Amino acid sequence: MPAIHIDDLEAIGHGIERPEQVLVARDGAVYASDKASAVARVLAQGGLDRMGDAGGEPNGIALSGDGHFLIANFGLGALQDLDPSTGTIRVLVHDKVGDRSLQWINYVLVDSSGALWVSVCSRNPDLRHTIAHGRPDGYIFRMDGPDSLPEVVADEVNFPNCMALDRDGEYLYVVRTLKADVVRFALCGTRLGPEEQFSPPLGGRRDDEYGEHAAALIADRAVTRRWGMADGCAFDAAGNLWVTLARANRIVAVTPDRQVVTIAEDPQGALLSGPTSVAWGGDDMRDVYIGSLETPFILKGRSSLPGMPMVHQR
Repeated sequence: MPAIHIDDLEAIGHGIERPEQVLVARDGAVYASDKASAVARVLAQGGLDRMGDAGGEPNGIALSGDGHFLIANFGLGALQDLDPSTGTIRVLVHDKVGDRSLQWINYVLVDSSGALWVSVCSRNPDLRHTIAHGRPDGYIFRMDGPDSLPEVVADEVNFPNCMALDRDGEYLYVVRTLKADVVRFALCGTRLGPEEQFSPPLGGRRDDEYGEHAAALIADRAVTRRWGMADGCAFDAAGNLWVTLARANRIVAVTPDRQVVTIAEDPQGALLSGPTSVAWGGDDMRDVYIGSLETPFILKGRSSLPGMPMVHQR
């Protein structure tokens, strides 16, 4: 699998703020989460068309069946609905799901039936404590649709982040940031089967790097670069699951036979800095877009393999 050279990546959408999630719509339009608004369209001529005012930190975004954007607002503790025609923001779920805090809501995925799958990193209000100790206090909930009641379908998950469905819709794949790996859950109607390990470790955090003393390590970029801190994921058409390692400034692919291949890497983060999501677009689905927590732009390059369209966009 040929790598993407850093020199072949182009920065676009300059001025966007915290573009954690990139999304390419069925018509080829490129969108990203934007802390300065809610969602921004990245225009072909290089500008931005900003929509809404979400507040907080818009993180994962998805398109619902009616063309609205769904926003997992990290830190604000809310799942929001954005009407792109008016910019109106509507709160769908906020504060809690049952007795579980929604503060660190992270990602929202819409499947082919229109159901929502949402990850929450941690129930602990002190996120640094969770990162230091690595306790599995995150969860995943499901909604039949934007106006349905949420139901927890996986509990005590270790810092669940981005999620993806395979082509056949048999498994829900979940990136675990602190473990820097990917697990999957068999889809059993509206339920999930037990957690299964999918990828090998993609980072190098040691067992002795958990606990109270680990809080000091979080600020050491050399240490967290080794940890990797897996974040985003997406499938290409060949069934390889691309995973971003935000702190390592690296993107890898986990092949169907569970081998790990490096796609792109920028150790010093000169351009590929804090990558958090991957999306494909273009007529041949080989244009690749990369989101980031750390840059005021997204990156565009070319992939040797086409991407797999998102389920809800089929």
